[in-house]
Amino acid sequence: MASSPPILSLLERCSGMRELRAIHAQAVVLGLVRYAYIASRILAFCAVSPRGSLQHARQLFDRIPQPTVFNWNTMIRGCSRSRRPEEGVLVYALMRRRGVGPNMHTFPFAVKACACLSRLAQVHGQVLKFGFDADVYVVSSLIKAYADYGSVDLARKAFDVSPNRNVVSWTSLITGYYSHGLVDRAREVFDQIPEKNDASWSAMISGYAQNERYEEAVEMFRAMRDYGCVKPNGPLLVSFLNACAGLGALEEGRWVQAYVDGEGLEYGLELGTALVNFYAKCGCLESALEVFHRMKKKDVTAWSAMIMGLALNGQSQSALKIFSKMLQCKVTPNAITFIGVLSACNHGGLLEEGREKFESMSKIYGISPTIEHYGCVVDLLARAGDVVEAVALIGRMPMEPDGAIWGSLLSGCMMHGYPMLGEEVGRHVIQLDPQHSGRYVGLANMYAAVGRWEGVAKVRRMMKERRVPVDSGWSSIEMAGVVHLFLVDDRRHPQLEEIYAMLHEMNKELDSSSCENIFDGGTSWW
Repeated sequence: MASSPPILSLLERCSGMRELRAIHAQAVVLGLVRYAYIASRILAFCAVSPRGSLQHARQLFDRIPQPTVFNWNTMIRGCSRSRRPEEGVLVYALMRRRGVGPNMHTFPFAVKACACLSRLAQVHGQVLKFGFDADVYVVSSLIKAYADYGSVDLARKAFDVSPNRNVVSWTSLITGYYSHGLVDRAREVFDQIPEKNDASWSAMISGYAQNERYEEAVEMFRAMRDYGCVKPNGPLLVSFLNACAGLGALEEGRWVQAYVDGEGLEYGLELGTALVNFYAKCGCLESALEVFHRMKKKDVTAWSAMIMGLALNGQSQSALKIFSKMLQCKVTPNAITFIGVLSACNHGGLLEEGREKFESMSKIYGISPTIEHYGCVVDLLARAGDVVEAVALIGRMPMEPDGAIWGSLLSGCMMHGYPMLGEEVGRHVIQLDPQHSGRYVGLANMYAAVGRWEGVAKVRRMMKERRVPVDSGWSSIEMAGVVHLFLVDDRRHPQLEEIYAMLHEMNKELDSSSCENIFDGGTSWW
C-alpha cells in the first residue's frame, strides 16, 4: 500500500474527469482498485462531485465485485442529484434484491431521489420496515420531501409519530409550513421548540420575509438578539436583510453591516449580495456600491443585484456600465441579469440599446426571454410612443401576455394618443382580472385624458356594481429603529394627534405659498 497515499493526494487535487481517468488508469495498473477505500474514493468523485460523471461512476460501480453499503449509498446519492433523480430509487431496489441492507445514510438519499408522492410513500414504508423512523435525519428528510410535494399534513404526521426530535426536524417542519404560506402554523411550531438555535431562528425569520410579513421578521430578529443565546450567522443575516429590504428598515439593516465589520467577517457571496440588494432597495446606492466593491468574489447573482439596484433607482447609465464591467470580467449573464439591463434601458428611455440587449439575449447568450423580459421591452416601446411595435411584439410572444404588459400598452395609448386601441386594451385587461382595481383605474384615466367623462362615470359604476375592492394606500417610515406604518383612514397610531397637527401646519404653509391643498382631491377622477 506504499503507493496509495500519492493516489489519494491526486484525487484530492483532481479538477475534472480528464484527470480522474488518468488517476483511475494508474490505480488499475498498480492494482490499487482492489482496495475498497481507493475504489470508493474514485467512485465518490465520479458520482457526487460537480466535476464528475455519473456514467463513469456506473461503469466503475459495475466492476466492483461486492459493493459495500457505502458504495450503494454513493450511487443513490449521485442519482438523486442528477437530472434523473428517480434512478436513485431503482438503485436502492437493486441493492435490496442483492441482499444488501440499508443504513442510516441510505434513506435521506433515497428520499431525495423520489420523483413522485407514491414513490415517496414506498420509501417511507422501507424506513418503517428497517426501523429508521427514530433517526432524526431520516425523519427530517421525509418531512422536507412531503412538504415539497405539497403534502404538509403528511409531513406533520411524519413529525408527530417520530419518537426522537431535534432542532433539524423541528426546523424542517417550520420550513414546510411557511413554504406553503402557512406562516402562523410555522410560528406555532417554532414556539414549541425546546431549544432554539441559529437554524430555527433563521427559518422563522426567512418564513416571515418570504411571505412578505416583513415587520414580524424584523420584530423576531430583535427578539432573537434579546434572547442572547444565538450568534447571528450568514444565512440568518441574509433572511433578516431581505425583510429589512422589503420594509425599508434602513437603520436595522445597517446594524448588519456594522455587526459584520465588528466581527471581522467577510462579505461572502450570499451576505454581500443581500447587503447590496438591501441598500439598493432603500435607495442608498453609495452604500450598495461600497459593499459591492468590497466583495472579493462576485458571481452572476451579485452582479445582477447591483445592476438591478441601479436600474430601479433611475441610474440607467451606471447600471449599463456595471453590465459592461461584468462582461469584461468574463461573467456570463443570466435571465435575471437581463431583467436588470432591460429595466435600465426602460427607465432611461434607451430605446435602441434596449432593442439591442433584448436581441442579444437569445442570439449571443442562448437565453429564452421570459414574460418579465417581454414586459420590460413592451413598456419601453409604449413609453417611447412606438405603440404599433409594442402591439406587434405582444403578438409574437410565445406565452399569453399578463395584466402588467397590457397595462403598459394601455399607458402608452393614453400618453401618445391612441384612444380607440386604449379602450380596447382597457376592456380586455378588465376581463383578465375583473377584481383588480388598478385595471379599472387605468381605463378610467385613459377616458379622462381624452375628456370622455361619461366613460369615467361608466367605469366607476362598473366597479361599484361588481364590488371591486379598492386597495388602500400606505406608507412607512423608520425612526430610532422602529418602523411606523401609515394606512389610509387608519386612526390607530399612538401619536395620531401629533401627526394630524403637523399635517395641518404643513397645510397652512402650503396655503400661504399658493400651493395646492394636500387635503384637496386635486384633479384625479377618483
